[in-house]
Amino acid sequence: MTPEQDCSDCGLEIYSDLPQSNGLYQLEYNQDLAQTYSTLSCATDCGWGEHIQWDSDYQYRINNDWVSLVNPASMTNEFGEAKIVFAVWEAFIGKIITIYGGYYDDCGHQLVDSIKVSIVDNEL
Repeated sequence: MTPEQDCSDCGLEIYSDLPQSNGLYQLEYNQDLAQTYSTLSCATDCGWGEHIQWDSDYQYRINNDWVSLVNPASMTNEFGEAKIVFAVWEAFIGKIITIYGGYYDDCGHQLVDSIKVSIVDNEL
């Protein structure tokens, strides 16, 4: 017999260091770059080695390929935290992007969270 796994401490919270306004994170588009990017973070309370999968509700087409706005995966560190890069092109100015993250804990429970990021250009 093996002891029953305790997954009661597991969770998932996605967050960013971007400024917020009206409950939305704000990413200021930089006209001097081909794309503007930021780092997103998550906390799981489950420790090292959780495989976080990421996606967004928008993609960008380059030639014939669709490119996600967020890297597809990351792993948590010994503190249960992970980071990922999120990037947008000029076509996303004025859009509100939803970024999703999720994983399955050691007990097989699916945990999912999301944040919304408004792409702004205060230079316009």
